[in-house]
Amino acid sequence: MPGLPQLFRQGAFDADAMNAINANFTNTGGIVASTTLQTQAATGFGTPITLLPAGHTAGTYRIGIYAVVTTTITVATSWLFTLAFTDDKQAQTPTLSTSSTMTAGAVEIGNQLIRSTGATALTYTPTAASAGAGAVTWSIVVERLL
Repeated sequence: MPGLPQLFRQGAFDADAMNAINANFTNTGGIVASTTLQTQAATGFGTPITLLPAGHTAGTYRIGIYAVVTTTITVATSWLFTLAFTDDKQAQTPTLSTSSTMTAGAVEIGNQLIRSTGATALTYTPTAASAGAGAVTWSIVVERLL
């Protein structure tokens, strides 16, 4: 809950506990990145897009996407969005959402909860392998939870 005043003052807890509790309220929650891309050609998919740069704050994040085919995608048999980040063990590349419906008006919605160390950038990549034509509009939001 960014922007809240300090909730606890000295006396209720010792200084260490008070500082930890107040830090939790000021350092978590809220949208840390978002983007909307209008009518993106499916033939140009495949390039990673950075949501948070390398060195971002380590933590637990929720990423949500809403995408709609605005012009029917031809030739390709599916379209999807993958994430890339580093967790406490290794690099990860989960699929955020995928669809095999290529017609205009098809909607793809996805949500993913991740843990990132911030060692590498948090990116997403739209993909529609071998797309001959078509376009998609999407919005993506990143929230820091912890």
